[in-house]
Amino acid sequence: MYGSSRSVAKMEGNNGSSQSPGRSPCLPRSPRLGHRRTNSTGGPGGKTLSMENIQSLNAAYATSGPMYLSDNEVISQQSTMTLGRSGAKLPYGVRTTAMGSNPNISQGGGGSSMPSDSIAFGCDQVSSSQSSLQQASTVPHSLRQTRDNTIMDLQTQLKEVLRENELLRGEVDVKESKLSSSMNSIKTFWSPELKKERALRKDEVSKISVWKEQYRVVQDETQHLQMTVQALQDELRTQRDLNQLFQQDCSGGRPGEPLSFEPTEENFHRLQAEHQRQAKELFLLRKTLEEMELRIDSQKQTLGARDQSIKKLLEMLQSKGLSAKASEEDHERTRRLAEAEMHIHHLDSLLEQKDKETNALREVRVYEGAPESAKTKALQTVIEMKDSKVQSLERGLRDLEEEIEMLKSNGALSTEEREEEMKQMEVYRSHSKFMKNKIDQVKQDLSRKETELMGMRTKLETLTNQFSDSKQHIEVLKESLTAKEQRSTIIQTEVDALRLRLEEKDSQLNKKSNQIQETSEEKGTLSREVHDLKDMLEVKERKVNVLQKKIENLQEQLRDKEKQMSSLKDRVRSLQTDTSNTDTALTTLEEALAEKERIIERLKEQRDRDDREKTEDIESNKKELKELREKLSLLQGDLSDRETNLLDLKEHASSLVSSGLKKDSKLKSLEMSLEQRKDEFIKMENQLKKAQNAMLEAQANTELSERIVTLEQEVTRHREDSGKAQVEVDRLLEILREMENEKNDKDKKINELEKAQRGAEVGQVKDQTKTVAHLKHKEQVEKSKNAQLVQEVRKREDNLNESSQHVKDSLRQKEERIEELEEALRESVQITAEREMVLAQEEAARTHTEKQMEELLAAMGKVKLELESMQAKLSSTQQSLAEKEAHLTTLRAERRKHLEEVLEMNLLLIHLACQISKKLYSEKQTKCLCEDISLSRQNITNIRKAIKLIAYLS
Repeated sequence: MYGSSRSVAKMEGNNGSSQSPGRSPCLPRSPRLGHRRTNSTGGPGGKTLSMENIQSLNAAYATSGPMYLSDNEVISQQSTMTLGRSGAKLPYGVRTTAMGSNPNISQGGGGSSMPSDSIAFGCDQVSSSQSSLQQASTVPHSLRQTRDNTIMDLQTQLKEVLRENELLRGEVDVKESKLSSSMNSIKTFWSPELKKERALRKDEVSKISVWKEQYRVVQDETQHLQMTVQALQDELRTQRDLNQLFQQDCSGGRPGEPLSFEPTEENFHRLQAEHQRQAKELFLLRKTLEEMELRIDSQKQTLGARDQSIKKLLEMLQSKGLSAKASEEDHERTRRLAEAEMHIHHLDSLLEQKDKETNALREVRVYEGAPESAKTKALQTVIEMKDSKVQSLERGLRDLEEEIEMLKSNGALSTEEREEEMKQMEVYRSHSKFMKNKIDQVKQDLSRKETELMGMRTKLETLTNQFSDSKQHIEVLKESLTAKEQRSTIIQTEVDALRLRLEEKDSQLNKKSNQIQETSEEKGTLSREVHDLKDMLEVKERKVNVLQKKIENLQEQLRDKEKQMSSLKDRVRSLQTDTSNTDTALTTLEEALAEKERIIERLKEQRDRDDREKTEDIESNKKELKELREKLSLLQGDLSDRETNLLDLKEHASSLVSSGLKKDSKLKSLEMSLEQRKDEFIKMENQLKKAQNAMLEAQANTELSERIVTLEQEVTRHREDSGKAQVEVDRLLEILREMENEKNDKDKKINELEKAQRGAEVGQVKDQTKTVAHLKHKEQVEKSKNAQLVQEVRKREDNLNESSQHVKDSLRQKEERIEELEEALRESVQITAEREMVLAQEEAARTHTEKQMEELLAAMGKVKLELESMQAKLSSTQQSLAEKEAHLTTLRAERRKHLEEVLEMNLLLIHLACQISKKLYSEKQTKCLCEDISLSRQNITNIRKAIKLIAYLS
């Protein structure tokens, strides 16, 4: 818009001197007139006016600009030809007119044209060149100071608004970082229940993006307001420069001489151009007023959008459950936004005050233009006086000519008289020539003054039109001001209501934030407990896997040792072929060895039992782990629904933790026992090696008899050891019987608990009973196996009687076997001790579970008692409600009865009144009374109907 050039006509003075092509000779060049509100200057945004305003300004100022007159200037109109847009560069502050890309001729009224977008403060600058001069001379210094102060206030307020915007941006960035961190933590968290929360967070992220866009729009609007304020500042500066220049012109010119308005065509065209320009300025000012109203509406819409965005932010904070600090920051934001809105309203009020001041200055201008009409009236009176004088002189000339003709007709006069008459005629002729010259001058003066009068009349007409237009414009502005005041009052009431709502919402937000904090803390504690339980389960699973691997290794080692035993048996059989002479002597030893073999087999069976029990314990632990996993999954599923039962769940979780710790201790004890077994296996391997070396040495020795003696001594010693082992076996059998009795007692207790418990934990008791039954079955199977082993041992004794020859060789093997059996006995003793520990731990766990069951039963009893009390309260309240309803029905019935009685009493009274009236008054009066009574009866019937309706509705 501002790049389009305009062709301006040149100015010519009375002296014929050519002026500068863009401005008045008395006005110096102002650096603020030519380059205001372009895209390069005017703030960061560069947006001040809309495209419609720009196009209207271009269209209005395409023909002519405002003109400034001085005492020594006469405007001459010159037409210029422009094709399209002229590309000629003009000096600084000068504009040229162009009609877009039209190839037609555009006329430009000369004079120094102000910029087309130089709108006055308040968007109403409507005046002619003379009124602008008078305004420049009448603008007081106080108004300038007030303008400067208001501009400084606006600048400071804008700076504060910018700072608040920057603070809000920083707060938004901080919250975005918090949200991103929380989202990352949620993504890393593996719980499947948080998928819904992730979806909600995604929706919140999309909402935040929408709010960011709204925030950017608000920032653009603030920049737009900054640009408008800067434009107003530039306009004020240009007005100051123009006022200073006008004052200099007025002080530099002749104060006593009035403005010369000669009746010429140039002045007439100039007045026409001024009239057209002022009309266009009025049109533009009306458009600018409409645009300002549209801007105010848009600002209201933006305020509504801000309120909606604030509401959305509050809802987001409620859904997120942020901390109290975040809520306080949001309150500060809302407060800052409210302060910014108050600043905007204050700026609007300041602009309205400036509009009022400009209207007052316009009225002063109009009143100052009034003396010009008095001058025109005085000139008219002078012209009329001169016209009357001219007419009287013409009458005198006509009278003289008639007298001359009369004298010529009287030709009988003397020569002397003729000479005198000739002299008089010459005098008259000279006088007549003088008078004719005077008359010509007067006629010229008259024609000149007539032309002046025509110009003044046209000027008066234009001024009257301007005055009427300005009155209409003032009325429109007054109406707009009243509307604006009403709007401002409405907006203030709305702002007060919004403040109250914001305060209420702040209180609600504080309450909800406290509730959210409490719930979030509870959720955090629950999630931590669940996480700890999951970690414990994982650790236990790992330990179980490690134990399984160790058990497999031990089984492999046992297999290797059984192979070694089979090889040793083969050697014993080979030795039995060599030792056939000592059968009779060693029968007793064989019997002892058979007993030892029995003991060894029993110990092996006990070892097998222990291994099986350990496997069973491991399987039971696995089952318990599976059950715990299922419980954890149920707990995870019920976390969202059972936030109110957090204390019960915490107690249950603590019990689970204690049981897990006990199981950890069991697992640790098992690990210790396995390590001890490893050490024992290593010792046995060393002893086997020693025994093999001893066997080799025994084969090398020839003194077998001495060795036999030593072997007999060792056999006796081993018999003693076997006796001790039998005692230990008897003791172990007694322990097993006691364990069986304890198991029976526990079975009885379990049956009693099964009868007592029919709630949620029936499955656990059944599992325990199943495990106990399974253990009983295993014990029975082991007893049957022991019987079979005894039978096999007897068969072996028969075989040994037959193979008594091979006793000597078997003695050596049996010595080695005895050593192994001793070690096995030690291991069995350790295993039994460990088993006792395990049993004690199981008993402790069962007692703990029994305590938990008792506590749960007590809690269930409490809950039942509370339910019973609540039911009793409900029944009592229902009874009280029934009693109250019955009482209400009785009261309604009594009310109906009373109303019916009242109506009957009224009817009786009316009937009595009728009878009395019949007796006392005449028939006419009785008729009137009867009519009144009939009307009263109708009213009574209507009342009855109304009462029935009321009773029906009640």
